[in-house]
Amino acid sequence: MTTFFTADTHFGHANVIGMCHRPYDNITAHDMGLVENWNVVVGPDDEVWHLGDFAYRASPKWTRRLFEMLNGTKRLVVGNHDFKGETLKLPWASIDQLTETTVDGQTLVLCHYSLRVWRNMRRGAVQLYGHSHGNLPGTAQSIDVGVDVMGYAPVTWPQIKARLELQPKLDFRDDSDVVEAIEIKP
Repeated sequence: MTTFFTADTHFGHANVIGMCHRPYDNITAHDMGLVENWNVVVGPDDEVWHLGDFAYRASPKWTRRLFEMLNGTKRLVVGNHDFKGETLKLPWASIDQLTETTVDGQTLVLCHYSLRVWRNMRRGAVQLYGHSHGNLPGTAQSIDVGVDVMGYAPVTWPQIKARLELQPKLDFRDDSDVVEAIEIKP
């Protein structure tokens, strides 16, 4: 089993093609292209974390059909467009607002939105997000895994790690998380 990450597929959202300069002529080509790209890399026994905005303005029937066409065990981290329509009714393996997982020993903090701070960030935890459609620069510990950034397909931790290595390091303003003990007299 391989674990994959993606975000912002926006199935059914015709305007996303022009807004995000996606290489598709129409929404049917867009949706079927994303399904094909997904299934080329994701096998039936793989796991995919979808970090929000699965579908928008797609009919319930089309949303459900697309979900069924996609390989793998699918987990949702809810995005701003997932509260409308069919998305939350789909048989996701899990649905979270914010969660953590570990892949190959790496702690990953998953949220639809980019965070400024997150648990264990000073201890190497990496934050994965969507929502920004590639308009928000990443760092060496935080990166957009949406389709607009990642070649219109889900990506693995090794692929993400290679991109993180090209990003600027986080600059912590202080040297430590250590709090010095002080003597308190009764």
